[in-house]
Amino acid sequence: TPCQGEHGIGDAASSERSRLAVDSRMNPVFVHDPRRGSTLHEWFSLEGNPEPEKTWASTTLEYLDDAGQPKLLNMALTPAHFALGEIRFKKQFHKLAADEVNALPIEDYVELPKDERQGKTPFIWSTDTQRRLRKVAVAQAIVDLVEERRKYWHLLQHLDGQHVARLGETHRTSMEALQTQYRDSVTQREASLDAFARAMSELAASSKAPVGASRVIPVVATANSAAATSPGAVATVASEALVTYDVADQVKCTDCKTCYQDVPELFQKTRILVDGESRDVAQMIPGALAKVKVTPELKARIRRVAANCDAEIIR
Repeated sequence: TPCQGEHGIGDAASSERSRLAVDSRMNPVFVHDPRRGSTLHEWFSLEGNPEPEKTWASTTLEYLDDAGQPKLLNMALTPAHFALGEIRFKKQFHKLAADEVNALPIEDYVELPKDERQGKTPFIWSTDTQRRLRKVAVAQAIVDLVEERRKYWHLLQHLDGQHVARLGETHRTSMEALQTQYRDSVTQREASLDAFARAMSELAASSKAPVGASRVIPVVATANSAAATSPGAVATVASEALVTYDVADQVKCTDCKTCYQDVPELFQKTRILVDGESRDVAQMIPGALAKVKVTPELKARIRRVAANCDAEIIR
């Protein structure tokens, strides 16, 4: 909760600044509830933080280009962006020349080893009073702040058990690769058997051996080949879609906040340009459907979201 006088922000900006403190990892939120299970990772949760699996959440900066047309810039949201908006950090920022060739965004700069930072200037993107895009250089104190907050956030991710989830994902990917390799080898074996059987059949047909003197080599269809030829196989394998959301319907979104507040595993807030004006809308997180754990509770929340979506674009 900010102090407007000390932090140098307007009285009406308190809620907005508090939200930005969370989103930028300046002051992330977490839950520690021993009633959730029997292990630390079950007790701990990063619910309430945007994109909790990433180091930095993403945001959209709106600006005007040289022709005065509105444009959007997708970028990482860091504690440096939070600090820029408060008077108490004013001395830690200064304008950077647009043609500065050795400038690096702060999120990339802090990833470099110390000895590789020489000659490089960390900066963040912002806009001036005319809403023109500009680079703002940050002082070492802000670099230290970003590094400290990044270290703290990584600790929270560890407590949340994300390293365990990543190991599980790596194991799953390895198993899928092995299964694919096995299926390919079986397919090749079946193809070889088919070719061998045809060759034997042709040899028997071209010879003058009496009928019944040769052996018939049967080729038995496996479960995979049967499924591939069965007309009803697709209906059997296919499963009902968990949720349907057409990107083309984004322009209809009213930003009622229902989806990304109630189902943050699948939806997030973004900004798009519609008829030359920027609008906040919801979107499905790319790849989220493949990662989410489907539970009856999640299905119930999705049904509620679909029923309460003002634009009726979520099904």
